[in-house]
Amino acid sequence: MGVAIDESAAALLLAYLDAMLTVNEHINLTGVRDREQAVVLHALDSLAFGLTESRPSHALDLGTGNGFPGVAVAMLHPRTSVVLLDRTAKKIRAIGACLLTARIQGVETATVDAAQAPGLHKEMRGAFDLVVARAVGAPAEMAQMAKPLLSQKGQLVLWLDAAAEAPAQLDGMKRERDIGYDLPEPAARHRRLVIYRRA
Repeated sequence: MGVAIDESAAALLLAYLDAMLTVNEHINLTGVRDREQAVVLHALDSLAFGLTESRPSHALDLGTGNGFPGVAVAMLHPRTSVVLLDRTAKKIRAIGACLLTARIQGVETATVDAAQAPGLHKEMRGAFDLVVARAVGAPAEMAQMAKPLLSQKGQLVLWLDAAAEAPAQLDGMKRERDIGYDLPEPAARHRRLVIYRRA
């Protein structure tokens, strides 16, 4: 896909993926059971973030679910502080266990509903120069939740299917780029990263 990642970081990412698939046998974190498909649909799809050429300082994975794409962002940018946020405590506990198993440091987790995060955790207001969301909801819904968490001129990066609509403007944000890329077999498909910036 044209994304470079350090070999040791790639090994950590795969270690996390394997830990997640093991935990997934008991707690539903993904519907993808086959490892080779999971490498494509979770690891490679998340690593597409490298195509944005963004260099975030503080990143938030909104509705992380199983830790992707946030863990991949952390592996691509080791100096970036990354928070994995989800409202389901069971998932966050599972993700925390997977981070420990994979020996990944510097990635934080938070159990909170994204819509309530700015009110419940004032330190999160405007704290992130990057918010990422993959397979969580419609762009308009994601923008509404991300806006109070983003710093001025912060970026919202959305993973979308090829045919998904990506409006030019969303709740005080402007679309900057729409990047298409192709995932390989055994889960080949065309995907998009759509980048919005807070006005």
